[in-house]
Formats: sequence, structure tokens, C-alpha cells
Amino acid sequence: MNAISRKTRFNASRLIFLSFLGTILFGTVLLILPFSTRSPGCMNIVDALFTATSATCVTGLVVVDIGSYFTPFGKAVILLLIQLGGLGIMTMSTFFLVMLGRRLSLKDRILMEDTLGEKKVKGLKGLIKLIVGMTVFLEALGAVLLAWRFHRAYGYPVDQAIIHGIFHSVSAFCNAGFSLYRTSLMRFGGDWCVTGLMGGLVLLGGIGFVVWYNLTHYYFWRRDKTRRGRVRLQSKIALTMSAILLLIMFLFLLTVEWDNALKGLTLSEKLSRSFFQAVTPRTAGFNTMSMNRLNPATIWVTIIMMFIGASPSSTGGGIKTCTFAVILASVFAMVTGKRQIIFRRRSIPDHIAVKAISIAVISLAVIFIACTLLLLVESTASGSFYHQGYISDIIFETVSAFGTVGLSIGITPHLSYPGKFIIILTMYVGRIGPLALALLIGRRAYPPAVVQYPEESVMVG
Repeated sequence: MNAISRKTRFNASRLIFLSFLGTILFGTVLLILPFSTRSPGCMNIVDALFTATSATCVTGLVVVDIGSYFTPFGKAVILLLIQLGGLGIMTMSTFFLVMLGRRLSLKDRILMEDTLGEKKVKGLKGLIKLIVGMTVFLEALGAVLLAWRFHRAYGYPVDQAIIHGIFHSVSAFCNAGFSLYRTSLMRFGGDWCVTGLMGGLVLLGGIGFVVWYNLTHYYFWRRDKTRRGRVRLQSKIALTMSAILLLIMFLFLLTVEWDNALKGLTLSEKLSRSFFQAVTPRTAGFNTMSMNRLNPATIWVTIIMMFIGASPSSTGGGIKTCTFAVILASVFAMVTGKRQIIFRRRSIPDHIAVKAISIAVISLAVIFIACTLLLLVESTASGSFYHQGYISDIIFETVSAFGTVGLSIGITPHLSYPGKFIIILTMYVGRIGPLALALLIGRRAYPPAVVQYPEESVMVG
């Protein structure tokens, strides 16, 4: 059974890599077609590959203005790639198999359970239907409300309002960060209706499918606790960390940017822009503040938030909130001298802490390598692009790509072709890497060592 599980995990990881790669290449081919863009001729193949990767990996980094550069067909291709990347190709394919009446094999179950971060999923068919059903419902609801707002408040024609509503609803829920406006959502920064709807969709998409499943199967109104169910530790950590990070970012933005990026705005606009900008670093990529005007301290805190990212089994990226929470709990246990890692009156196994730290270290290594390569490439390829603070821009861009966020200081369109390839690989690894790593080590059983070597202490710190 162990040999079968190991082979299944390997095949599942390879299948995920190839599925996303195939979707990216297919999207690239569609985007270089002459009728995908408004400009004469075809889109540059590197830019098409960059856009397709960014859409499939739900990142949001762009090298062209999406709204004016692409035709309705091109925008539809981007929207399809966002939807596939947000839900996950494997989730979508398994859902269609279920709907067609095919029984899930052991391989399908192991793949979906590991992908969704749940070891014992009861009612897998119900879970998959819930994922797709809730996604369609929330995206449709968001599209209707946004279209109504665009039409009533901003005078958009009905057809344009519907198109903009659908595109931005799907982009927000999938945490993609793609916008049909050159300045993202800057024009709606003071509109609580638009920022509230978009921010809500981002949060719902980034909270994680397993949390949805748990909360929708928690019948709090039942008196019998045995039939009520319970809120799992996974859900508690995801919800708690998301709320804490959102509050920290909101208060930080409001305090630091009050007389800087928010200067001259009304109190309502300051609150609205700060709230939405506090949501977006969690892998969304939209912005209601000018990124070039932000305080360096705000840029740094944003980088940290992008690195942490959304929750597991969600549409977002990053190392994930639960990974970050486990690392913090591990450090706290070590500092306080406790033998167990405790979180909300539950102990977390040591091997989970090791995996969390491993994911964080590997992620930092990927970011470090990508930053180094970008500095080497861009310092020689783009002399006019080099300026004071250039390193911080590169770090910001790299973390944004790895965390599949999409926020940018504005250097994306100016990258050289080698620089764009580095960002493409970083987006791909950032989207696929943590998922594949979780599949490879998530259920690994460590057999007892054949040879026991003697222990010896090593100084650290």
C-alpha cells in the first residue's frame, strides 16, 4: 500500500505540473492569434506566455493594459485561464468525472484529498460539488451586484456593465488581480460598494475550500453536540490568522499612509482604500492606492503579507496562513520551553512543524534565487531601468510573482525578455510548487531507520 501511495503521489504531482503547463501553453497559442488583440499583427510570444502564465497562476502581473489591448475574445481567454487556475485544473476535471457518473478511483481520492489538504474527507463528491457550486454562485452574485453598481452609479451601458461585472467578479474570487482598467481599481477607491464587494470576494476565495466544507457542515443550532459537528482546527487557524493579518495591515496602512498616500482624502475614502488595500496583499493583486507613493515601511509589510498569502486549498498563493501559524506556534513552544506545539487547546505533531518550516525555507530559497537572477539580468539588460531603490522593486516584484499576488511597483512592462522568463518561472513555481510539495510529503510515512547512528550535539544560534 505504501508503494502504491508513493507512486500515486508522484504521478499526481507530475499530472498537476503537466496540466497547468498544458493550460498555459494552450492559452499562449490563443492569445497570439491575430483576433485576440486590437493592435495589428500578433501579440509578442513572450508577452503572450507571460500573460497566460499570470492568468493561469492567478497572479495578475501584466505587461500590457488588459482593457485596451485585448479584444473581447482575448479577454474571454484570460477569464477562462483565471477560472481554471483559480479552481484548480484537477478539481475541475474530477468534478466533471463525478457529474458524468464515473466512480472515483483510489488514485482520484488520494489526489483530491491531498490537494484539498484533508486526510479524511467524508462525501468527496459532495465536497467537489460544493466547491464548484459555491464558486459559480458567489461569482454570479458578485457579477450581478457589480454590474448593477457600474450601471447605476457610473452610467455604464448595460452590456459593458455586465462584462465588467463578470470579469472583475471572477478575477476577485479567484484572487487573480486582473482588471480591465489601466490603474486597477484606483477610480473606485472611495466607493464602499465596489471595494466591499471585491474585497469580500477576495476573502471568500482566499479562505479555503476545506473551511467552506467544514463550516457548511457545522450545524450550530442543534442541541445534541454529537450531531452538531465541530469547527476543525484547520478552520480555526485559517479564520483567526486571516482576521489578524487583515486587521494588522488595515491599521498599519491607516496609520502610516494617513498623511502620505491617503493625504487629502475624506475619512470615508481613507477607510475604504485602507480596507481594500489591506485585503489585496493576500494574493489578490488589485490596488486602490498608488503603489509608487507608498511609504517604504508599507512596501516592506506588504512583501511580508504577500509571502504569507492566503489559506490552504484556496484560490490564493503564498506559503499559506496555516503554515505561518504553525511556524509561530513552534517558535513560541521553543521559547517557552514547552514539549508540545499547542494551538487552541490542540497539539500539533512535530512532523507538521518540520513540514511548515521546510515549505517556508524552500519558498525563501526560490525567492532568493529569482531575485539574484533578476538583478544579474536587469542590471545589464536595462541600464535606464536601474535606479536608487531598484533592489527593493525587484524583491517586491519577485515576492508578488511567487505569492501569485500581482501587485507591482510598475517595473513589469519594462523587464527584459530574460527577466520576464524569470518572473514566468517564479509564478509557475509559486502556484504549483507548494501544492506539489504538499502532495509529495503530505502523507509520507517515514519507516524506522535500518541503522541508528549515535547522536551528537551541534551549536546553533
